[in-house]
Amino acid sequence: MALTYLPTELLETIITHTLPEGFESLAFTCRRICLIFKPLTHDHNTLCSRFHNFAYAELTSDASNIIRTAFDVIARIAVEPIVARYIRHADFALDSRRGRPRWLLADLHCGGAVHRLLADSPYLRQAGLDWQESYARIEEGLEAVPYSQHAVSFLVTLLPNVDTLILPQKWKHLDGTNELINAIVRRTNEAYSPEDRPQQDNPFLALPQMRSFRGTSCEAMGDDGHMNNPSNNPERGFGKTLIEVDFAACCLDDVAITDFLHHTTHLRTLRYSHLTKAYSGPQDWNICKIITAIERKVGTHLEQLSISIRELRGSITLGSTSMRGFQRLRVLEFPLEIAAATGCRAAIIPNVPLVVRDSSTDEHYDLVHDEPFISDFVPASVSQLSVLSSGTNDQAKGLNVMFRHFAATKASTLPALEEIQLSCPDNATVTYKDPCTRLLAETVKTGVVLRLSRCPADSIIIWNEYQGSCQFLWPPR
Repeated sequence: MALTYLPTELLETIITHTLPEGFESLAFTCRRICLIFKPLTHDHNTLCSRFHNFAYAELTSDASNIIRTAFDVIARIAVEPIVARYIRHADFALDSRRGRPRWLLADLHCGGAVHRLLADSPYLRQAGLDWQESYARIEEGLEAVPYSQHAVSFLVTLLPNVDTLILPQKWKHLDGTNELINAIVRRTNEAYSPEDRPQQDNPFLALPQMRSFRGTSCEAMGDDGHMNNPSNNPERGFGKTLIEVDFAACCLDDVAITDFLHHTTHLRTLRYSHLTKAYSGPQDWNICKIITAIERKVGTHLEQLSISIRELRGSITLGSTSMRGFQRLRVLEFPLEIAAATGCRAAIIPNVPLVVRDSSTDEHYDLVHDEPFISDFVPASVSQLSVLSSGTNDQAKGLNVMFRHFAATKASTLPALEEIQLSCPDNATVTYKDPCTRLLAETVKTGVVLRLSRCPADSIIIWNEYQGSCQFLWPPR
């Protein structure tokens, strides 16, 4: 029997089950169904507008839409369950403000909508958590801080369609909340694999549809370099589905990077910006080991790589590295400090002379070690290159060394290169601007586009963000 021949009452029942995912698709199939949908359109559009891209809101004329905490969302879902299905992008970063709809708050001793939501939760049961104790922990957190990580973790269990999740800035590792998130992971993985994959620090990363990860202010250096995830366990599939990773304002060493990337066999984009933490003393950073670790783990399949320095209190450790092991890299961004890190100290450190002769031109150069031509740092597959610099006199030496004889060697060493973005801040020294001008002439000869950016050492590439089926953004600690 054709759908349109069904009684109106039955069609209305079917239609309620299409909200919100199939609303538009079914509504426009024919005139009769469209007319049945019409009374629901206003409410559907209102819920889409408020909850599709969800963030906490205070300034609104509608008191029912004042949602400041995860408990507010839970309470709204308790009395209007369809709301949970509308949330596709959830930004819980600012979950830290007092204010709940007290008229929705259930009494612990008389039951209510919120109680039923917790009591019926399969995730609480699977985690071995008592729903009344969980509710009491939520209440305790809201009254004291006001912030309840237990409320946030329970809310996550209610969102079947969420694609992007930003955890609260106050999120930290708690046994109770980790157990609940691990229950989500186990329940989700049952549809993909019989393995049981509980995680300790970053349980969300074990979800089988996780595509994108953004970690802000993560720190793992020295003796604490391991990130305490189970990626080094060959029986677990941690990171296999990740396609994009962004470490923003982080302080990681090569051990932490190696741990994280251990099973990321499909990773295409990796961004890392380094920031020495304010509460720690000066810390030296070995950028060469970072690059080597990345190349060993994902060099065969990575397509976009950005390494930048937001703030470094300490020194760049001398070492050696090469990016020739990156086989498919198309977009590359790195700081000019890499010239010093690879042993070419004369590139940016004055008064350390060593004469080296170029046999092809009989010219002599002042270097400490072998000259690091740009081909040492840029794989032949790269088409877009970004070099970050603050424009100092010392960095001008590195720029000279890195791009020396660019026009003569470009065709044989960098055949795919089409564009160079180079930092040239307004306050750059004249000594730094001179090699920028010379490089412009070199690129004109080769047909490469050179863009001089006024941005300093921060990233200047406009990235094409990956829109995956599930993204996860880790908060500051």
